[in-house]
Amino acid sequence: MNKKAILISTLTALLAMTQTQAFAADAIEKDPLEVAGIAAESAMDLNTMTVAQLMTLPGIGESKARAIVAYRDEKGYFHDVEQLTEVKGIGQKMLAKIRDKVKVVKH
Repeated sequence: MNKKAILISTLTALLAMTQTQAFAADAIEKDPLEVAGIAAESAMDLNTMTVAQLMTLPGIGESKARAIVAYRDEKGYFHDVEQLTEVKGIGQKMLAKIRDKVKVVKH
């Protein structure tokens, strides 16, 4: 390998390392889905979420997810996120954990 090829190879490696470090530093501040190139929805609609989708929320297991869907089926669409506290097992602390992950779209 000649000196020019070694220099080009070294510069290419340094550039790649710099880009990797910048990407890693940027990734710490971003949503993991965004880093992976997937646009993360800022909030999901309580009026259309399935049990499986509800279970992705912090602190919501299968029984609470089913209770949310049952409440929605019985009472109709949610009018605001605060209504979640009317579902058995969801209080203000739970609501605070999931508030930014859900929204209510008027139907």
